[in-house]
Amino acid sequence: MFQNLFIGFLPSIGKAVIRTDMSKNCAQILRRFCMIMRQNFAKSCEDKLNDQINLELKACHQYLAMAYHFDRADVSSPGIHSFFLKASMEERDHAELIMKYMNKRGGLIRLSTVPEPLAEFGDALGALKYALQMELEVNQHLLDVHALAGKENDPNLCDFIEANFLQEQVDGQKVLADFIRQLERAKSDIGDYLFDKYMASAGMHQEIKKR
Repeated sequence: MFQNLFIGFLPSIGKAVIRTDMSKNCAQILRRFCMIMRQNFAKSCEDKLNDQINLELKACHQYLAMAYHFDRADVSSPGIHSFFLKASMEERDHAELIMKYMNKRGGLIRLSTVPEPLAEFGDALGALKYALQMELEVNQHLLDVHALAGKENDPNLCDFIEANFLQEQVDGQKVLADFIRQLERAKSDIGDYLFDKYMASAGMHQEIKKR
């Protein structure tokens, strides 16, 4: 109450400065409460997980752009559209899973700007090849997170990455590689049409575990 009375006598600029300072102090105090339960969670692991979150969101946006490219009237591939739309939602789920884990460990989530995704692809084969390269990039970063967790002696983070991501990534890469080869063999107008019908029920990953 005294603080409110004191602020009332100050010029408007002074009030704004004090309120800003008070807000910062409150945020710092709340952050300390979050840090109370933090144990054996290195800053390097926190930073690497933030990078992984943003990489998953980058993939989410790219798959979303790819899905709606194949939904265009001049492309009209509903199966490919459905496949990439599922992939986009899965990548968002991955990002949210890591964010929930970060909060459990007392980390600070930092979301960065998502790069503009590629908006157009010549055909489904080119899009699938691009998707495979993207999945390989995501998987390599997950392997780097796991290696860093081992170096920092963080078995909980190692278990989290192993249980939720590593095998799923390998399975997803195999699915994409199979689709690429199948589409290469079926390369014709009728082949593209039949492949698209098949893709309508396909998915890259199994449903992730919610922890």
